[in-house]
Amino acid sequence: MTTQLVDDRETALRVGYEATDWNVPVSFEDYRASVKDWIIKAIKRDDKVIGAAYRKDDEIHVSILPEWRRVWVTKGLLKELFSGPKVTTRVTRGHDYMYDILKRLGFKETDGGMLVKEN
Repeated sequence: MTTQLVDDRETALRVGYEATDWNVPVSFEDYRASVKDWIIKAIKRDDKVIGAAYRKDDEIHVSILPEWRRVWVTKGLLKELFSGPKVTTRVTRGHDYMYDILKRLGFKETDGGMLVKEN
């Protein structure tokens, strides 16, 4: 199985919206407006889009459909996602497995709750 980032913003937006665990309900239009300045790519596993990757400057976030969580990530994809001199992110509550993965990859927690990795 191959997992890769694909330039397909519209599909990524749709699947990313569906895959996000919203703390407060957000309309698709408000979601689209909130990420208008972000680079958004689809995360594709073989022929199925299973999530979205969002990047703005050094900040990155990932939304994965529930049935693909815990099985979506590959070393190659992590390397591509975390390229750059510095990467920051935040882990949604309840996704401790992802927090543990990021800590093992060298991310450090800041006072503000962000995770930062300097390459």
